[in-house]
Amino acid sequence: MGTKEAKIDKLAKKLTKLVEIFRRGEKAKDFEWWNHNSPLSIFKPLYGYQDGQLLFKEVVEGIISLNPEMLSDHWVHRELIFEFLTYQTISVTKEQHLSNQSLVNEAKKQVNKLIDFENRQNIDVPISNLRIIGEQFQLANVTFTKITEPELEVWKKNIPIMWDSQKLDGHAIARVRAPGDQSKAISYARTQVDLVLDAFRAFCFPFISKAFSGQTSSWQLEVVGDVIPLGSTPLRINGKRFLAQVGSGATQLELEKNILSKLEQPQWELIDKLILKTNRSKMESKLQNGIHWLSESTKPDTNNSKFIKISVALETLIGGEPQDEELKVRGITAMLAERAAFIMGENLNDRLAIDKDIRTYYGIRSDIVHGNIKVVSSDNINGFGKLIHRLALALLGKLDELGDALSDINELETWVKKQKYFLPSNNTKEQ
Repeated sequence: MGTKEAKIDKLAKKLTKLVEIFRRGEKAKDFEWWNHNSPLSIFKPLYGYQDGQLLFKEVVEGIISLNPEMLSDHWVHRELIFEFLTYQTISVTKEQHLSNQSLVNEAKKQVNKLIDFENRQNIDVPISNLRIIGEQFQLANVTFTKITEPELEVWKKNIPIMWDSQKLDGHAIARVRAPGDQSKAISYARTQVDLVLDAFRAFCFPFISKAFSGQTSSWQLEVVGDVIPLGSTPLRINGKRFLAQVGSGATQLELEKNILSKLEQPQWELIDKLILKTNRSKMESKLQNGIHWLSESTKPDTNNSKFIKISVALETLIGGEPQDEELKVRGITAMLAERAAFIMGENLNDRLAIDKDIRTYYGIRSDIVHGNIKVVSSDNINGFGKLIHRLALALLGKLDELGDALSDINELETWVKKQKYFLPSNNTKEQ
């Protein structure tokens, strides 16, 4: 018997034991008692139900391990409870109960049904404040399309509408072809949409927009329901005059003009490639997390918080000490400045300027953390944000270029050292 077959047989026997546990006691009137959502504290040792819950958890985890791409915890719970356990305990009379090998065979059939389950479905996620003028656009597994009035009417009939129906041209749908049961597919779709929106914000959004000039204080592009609204702010001037509203609400963004035009096609292709990867190297994971923090720094927040988020993006992108005592002597600031300079510097002067800027901005970060700066300036946020934006794009290109030779932080440090001490082939001895 192969390894998979042995696991299936073992799971079927555990499922059979569960049936026997419930048959020994009173009828299990409410299987929600002992599912994964119930707190353990409510359980009493009645007819082995506590043992049954632990056994049930083992069965669920075992089944998911054999089909992880398609199955969610919630779905397997539901299928086992309502398609097998209730039927074998309370839905039929005792005379109709299966037993012995017949019960094991039925349990095995249920386990195989879940392990063989395969499904893909379209999940439509509504996006607020995004206007699509041209054709639909796809990045990774996410396709952005216009939302039409008939489609909006369908949404209205099924769920409470959460956006302004009078501004149909300002909203879009992100469609994801998602694998798995309903819970798994929804989780997958939201993750994919969030990764793409992170890339949009990190590489295409301003870190600071002009206030009090007809622009919002920050662009807002979110899944409907996640948007932080910019409400009216009542202000009183000289104790008399009231200003009812500041700003003009959320910016209506055009996908082509405000986002896609910010990068060249080869850069979008590299972003697409990164998001689609399922087995990322450690450096690729650091890059993806760094993009997330850069994205977070474009959202509405205080200046100091924005600056700290950009600092976190820098540290996430290229921070981390390999097993090298030298770094402990050099210090984190010098390490970050050196790595950034070699990753994105185009020549000697450019590298020197990058090194200086990283040291300056990271020093401001330390001043914020230690309370030496009350409010960091918008110019510093813009300058630091654009620098780390450039670093993220440069690292994206370097990882694609060098591949496995730059898979973790140790290899990054080794690569930086080679850049420092490399001598051109035509180098001549000093006279």
